[in-house]
Amino acid sequence: MDFSSTVRINMPDDLSGRKLLIGVSGGIAAYKSAELVRLFKKAGAEVQVLMTPDAARFITPLTLGTLSEREVLTEIFPENETGSWTKHVELGLWADLFVIAPATAQTVAKLAYGFSDSMLTATALAARCPILVCPAMDRDMYEHPAVRANLERITSFGYHVMSAAYGELACGLTGHGRL
Repeated sequence: MDFSSTVRINMPDDLSGRKLLIGVSGGIAAYKSAELVRLFKKAGAEVQVLMTPDAARFITPLTLGTLSEREVLTEIFPENETGSWTKHVELGLWADLFVIAPATAQTVAKLAYGFSDSMLTATALAARCPILVCPAMDRDMYEHPAVRANLERITSFGYHVMSAAYGELACGLTGHGRL
């Protein structure tokens, strides 16, 4: 399957009443998720951000929580809450669309093999809505046969995969891998 071509998505101007999950995994492109949340909110969507713990090393939950006007969720079992261990199921039923951007090689692998070790991956397994995965990583990681196979595997599950864009990468290389 060819994931190397750039895909353009035309976002409607009005997303009023739409419920979107935005999953952010731990790569340098995580900073771009702030703009994504802002645009979805501006279009009228309700946005709930889910982050992997590593994503918080690149962008703070405070930033994304401020933009989404909701608490950002990372842990399946938060320390300060009781009775919320089914939140991933509730969110999987609530959402109209789940966008995972950026999706690192690690997150793609976890999705491909059913790992549920964060709120993001657990919710993806429970989600009934369409899931759009937007890979972003180093050029050589993106082209690695294991990553390619994992992208094909999640596509076979019905996930939609947006091809990584071509250009200059944070590592200094040029190639496919940009969000």
